[in-house]
Amino acid sequence: MLTIDILICSFNKGAVKVDQVILPPAEGVRYIISYQYTDERYLEMFPEGLKHRDDVTIFSYRGQGLSANRNQALSLAKSDIVLFADDDSRIDEGTFETLREVFAVHPDLDVAFFQATSYTGRLLKHYPAKECEVAGPPADYHLSSIEKACRRKSIQGKLRYDERFGLGTQFLTCGEEDVWVYDAARSKLTMRYFPRKIVETNMMLKQSMIYVDAGVQRSYGAFQYYIHGSMAFLHCFFFAFNSMRKGYAHFFPMLRHMAEGIRYMQQNNQ
Repeated sequence: MLTIDILICSFNKGAVKVDQVILPPAEGVRYIISYQYTDERYLEMFPEGLKHRDDVTIFSYRGQGLSANRNQALSLAKSDIVLFADDDSRIDEGTFETLREVFAVHPDLDVAFFQATSYTGRLLKHYPAKECEVAGPPADYHLSSIEKACRRKSIQGKLRYDERFGLGTQFLTCGEEDVWVYDAARSKLTMRYFPRKIVETNMMLKQSMIYVDAGVQRSYGAFQYYIHGSMAFLHCFFFAFNSMRKGYAHFFPMLRHMAEGIRYMQQNNQ
């Protein structure tokens, strides 16, 4: 039987919600909680009951940044399969069976993507209707970490979240998942999407604010530079122009923010 680690990332006040993510004990399933805090007073908010469960490991450290937190959680994993979760995730009861079935039927599969819904059961995005290969960041929707399960040995020590991107950073507030998927594709990992729900969440998709949020626009510019290099400005120019033409955003402010993201990547190249 394939074993599963649920990697839960939480930050500060999110500690009070963590116990709602965790299901009753199940054979072969462990929970690893990577908890970031900026003040020790937040440690008192952690649900006491979790500290006494044999299937729960808690790692607390002072820090900030969701990408760094996910990297930390992954470094602690030991099971066959890892499933990423946030402190507002609600894992379906059938998720463990789904993961074992998918990875058993596809022995060469490295990364599997699934569906997520709101707490009311509404699909989070316009997902593809049929199972399909994932060869890179999709053009018509954004992949999220909570929809993703991985074969641990395929990614641990080999693939990390880019800590310049993501919630908790001051400049590039999203885009870390696009970078991760792009890197996974360059590493020739086998990735596939399955039209099956595994989790519920109340999260708002940050990328959906591309027309109004400066941090998202900077992240877009930075990601374009990550994949296109010096051609990124041209891609951003046309995106901003088309956004203006459709009445979604003002051209110059959007382009300026995207250019800021490009310059940030040039100055903080890894």
